Amino acid sequence: MSFILNALGESWRLLVESSIYILFGILVAGMLKVFIDPGLVARHLGRGRFLSVVKAALFGVPIPL
Repeated sequence: MSFILNALGESWRLLVESSIYILFGILVAGMLKVFIDPGLVARHLGRGRFLSVVKAALFGVPIPL
């Protein structure tokens, strides 16, 4: 039983420590949603061709950083 309580406690601590980054990501995503036209994104990333995949990968690289 103590293993489960320790795992839950450590999970909670991890969530608390990462919460500022999660909130920052939500804020940036909201700003992008407001200020960038969805048609522009669809034109550059929505066709499924090789160049679209490369662009999506390049835009997605900084997200985990």
